[in-house]
Amino acid sequence: MKKYLKTVYIFFISIALFTCSPIVNQDSIKNTFEEANRLYNKSEYQLSIDKYLEIVDTGYHSSELYFNLGNCYYKINQIANSILYYERALKLNPYDKTILNNLSMVQNSLIDIIEELPQNFLDKSLTKISNKFSIKSWAIISILTSFIFLIIFTLFIISNNTSFKRAYFSILLIIILFLPISIKFGFTNYNKNYIDQYAIIFSTKTQIKSEPNDLSDNLFNLHEGTKVKLVDDFGDDWVKIKIANGDEGWIKINKIKII
Repeated sequence: MKKYLKTVYIFFISIALFTCSPIVNQDSIKNTFEEANRLYNKSEYQLSIDKYLEIVDTGYHSSELYFNLGNCYYKINQIANSILYYERALKLNPYDKTILNNLSMVQNSLIDIIEELPQNFLDKSLTKISNKFSIKSWAIISILTSFIFLIIFTLFIISNNTSFKRAYFSILLIIILFLPISIKFGFTNYNKNYIDQYAIIFSTKTQIKSEPNDLSDNLFNLHEGTKVKLVDDFGDDWVKIKIANGDEGWIKINKIKII
């Protein structure tokens, strides 16, 4: 019970963390963004990238910014960087069809063709629903539901009308069922976007090791642009990764960039 309460507390307190954002000059960002767009339309892709990265350096993030960077890198044939920024855009806007289509198109050029492990219906549905709202939105929904619960509970206690009491009791049962579900959706979204870490391979060809040292056995090879999940680390040089088919191994951290 204590563990559950601690988990719920962390979930609600995360609102404060995710509502905090860097103070940036919006006019300056807008001007730089428009200039980067003009450079892109003139096919000056590297200059456009430099301008977009100036915005990233301010601490500002948006799916549009990352999407445009993905397009620029694709134009100069830097596939790994293109995938990296499409993935970052998708992380902020998971169901954008344009981002999904562009990412799929770029992935078709990859050397590594990895079949994903099938996801059961329950997990797939849970992920899909949780992605409908951001972690902040799920937290707000949960808090509002809690307030409504308190109001209805108070009305239930003070009411002397039997019919009203029954109605209030029915509503309380619905809220009691909905509240943990909304918290679960929020945590699924939180884990996917802020706890689970993914990265893109930035090495033309790299060997995945059985242990975090150069002398260990080679398990398989991965190539530039492949997406991997980070599952463990060893010191500052090695990370353990998992690919879509479930295979795991160790890779040097300087060969990847985190999404």
